[in-house]
Parts: sequence; C-alpha cells; structure tokens
Amino acid sequence: PLQHHNLVCSVTDFYPDSIKVRWFRNGQEEKAGVVSTGLIHNGDWTFQILVTIETVLQSREVYTFQVEHSS
Repeated sequence: PLQHHNLVCSVTDFYPDSIKVRWFRNGQEEKAGVVSTGLIHNGDWTFQILVTIETVLQSREVYTFQVEHSS
C-alpha cells in the first residue's frame, strides 16, 4: 500500500504578520494537499505558522518550501 507522509514547514517569531509560504516538488509549486494553520499570534508582537503538505514520497523527488517575508 502507498504510504502518505506529512512534511511540515514551521516558521516562527516573525513580524509583521504578512507572509507567504509555498511548497515545491522537483522545483514545481505544489498546491494539492497543502494545509496551513493560519497565523498564530505568540502573545507578543510576533507570529508563527505551520504549513504542511501530505504526499506519497517517491524515489528521487525533492521537496522544498519557500518563505517570503518583508524582514
């Protein structure tokens, strides 16, 4: 049977709250299976977010994530 895996991108302690997180498979942006917690306020001026992708890992595939933030 195929095994599904969750890959996690955790971005913490950023400010301001405007951020973009994207997942890529072999250099191509992946949108299917991507789930985000949305912004989580840390109780001070900073934020965090978790963005996961659920996938079936294949040999020689490369997964990366990209974070765009003004800081």
